[in-house]
Amino acid sequence: MKKNSIPNPDVSVFIKLLDRGFKLSVPADQEKFYRDGYEVFMQRVQQHKLKGKVYGDIEAIALTSIECLVALQRNQEQMDDLVATFKHRVEKLDETIASAIEN
Repeated sequence: MKKNSIPNPDVSVFIKLLDRGFKLSVPADQEKFYRDGYEVFMQRVQQHKLKGKVYGDIEAIALTSIECLVALQRNQEQMDDLVATFKHRVEKLDETIASAIEN
């Protein structure tokens, strides 16, 4: 099977953290994820900053980054568990089918 030879064009996404801006070039089909992710990230940063006004910009960004990494790790673990469960079910189905064919 031949892969799609049409390249996926890149689009620019602007991200601003503190007093710096970053113009990222991302695949067009992922632009929504970058824009939505940035928006949610900045909302979480703002929530940290408003928590009793204890955290400054750097601390709020760091805490939000750690939260994101933990969420990714948790989702990866859940996905691994689901894949293992699925594989186990497929093996059981194979056994059941093989047993039915033999009889």
